[in-house]
Amino acid sequence: MAFEAMTQRRAGTSFHLFFTMNPQEYYRRIQAVVRPEQLHGRKVMVIGLGSGGSRLAAELGRLGLDLCLVDRPNERLEEHNVIRHLLDYRSLGELKTQAVAEWIRHRNPWTRVQTLDLDVVAQSEQLAAALEERHPDLIAVCTDNLESQFAVNILAVQRGIPEVGAAVYDGGVGGEVYCVRPAQACLGCIAAHLQLQRPEPRTDLNIDYNQLDRDELRSVGALNLDIEQIAILQTRMALQLLLGTATDLTGIPPDVNLLVFANRTGNPPLNRPLHAEFFRIPANPDCLICGAPMRTGNAGSGSVAES
Repeated sequence: MAFEAMTQRRAGTSFHLFFTMNPQEYYRRIQAVVRPEQLHGRKVMVIGLGSGGSRLAAELGRLGLDLCLVDRPNERLEEHNVIRHLLDYRSLGELKTQAVAEWIRHRNPWTRVQTLDLDVVAQSEQLAAALEERHPDLIAVCTDNLESQFAVNILAVQRGIPEVGAAVYDGGVGGEVYCVRPAQACLGCIAAHLQLQRPEPRTDLNIDYNQLDRDELRSVGALNLDIEQIAILQTRMALQLLLGTATDLTGIPPDVNLLVFANRTGNPPLNRPLHAEFFRIPANPDCLICGAPMRTGNAGSGSVAES
């Protein structure tokens, strides 16, 4: 299978790299865990290509999934991104969607990657049209603000598309990964529980917030490894949703829809370092997004799953 790689840039010049890819050889080291045919052709829309979303996209891209990468119009890699981002100085000033797509194609030319530059909040109709056109098997929500997460969730619930979302807590002390499955608790149900679980933001940091973008405030001060830890957990949960019961990559019971992970010790539930808590959050029959028909049962504060 012959491929022409993306144009390489070196010292102001460009050239094309031609090579032959052998899929059997490429996938040989992982076939004992996941067979490529289990994932090839499965479609994932990745929304948000910051430090976490770019890594999730990269890992899924390595495995040959059909990806649609979404970020805000004119969202480009800036120098302050580089220390925590998948991309480096070679991509400075480039659109994140295009640069991440190029990164993936260099690692697995078999991967089909599309890009879409839109604001999921301000351009919700365009996002709805994209979902109707592409029919993704999963949406990976990698934005870091609730407004965009809820905008995606409403459209996904209406269309019965599963979601996996994540967030890194202030200072990188930990983070969360949530799963929204069709006919089960939506983000609104899970978020109500999270309001009781999220650690309080630190107040001892001397930060000039006027110099930061609004969407970066939640993870300001987090190290790359703090963000990457949560992104990899989100990727695992995404793969598990796609694989179903055919392959178990996590050992997590299928009804768990919230994972809270401590990168280091903090306020409860982050009082054990490098430890995860798992929760089963039931659907709220009064939820304005998913509503009573989606699931029956007690809509309490959620139970802690045995680990």
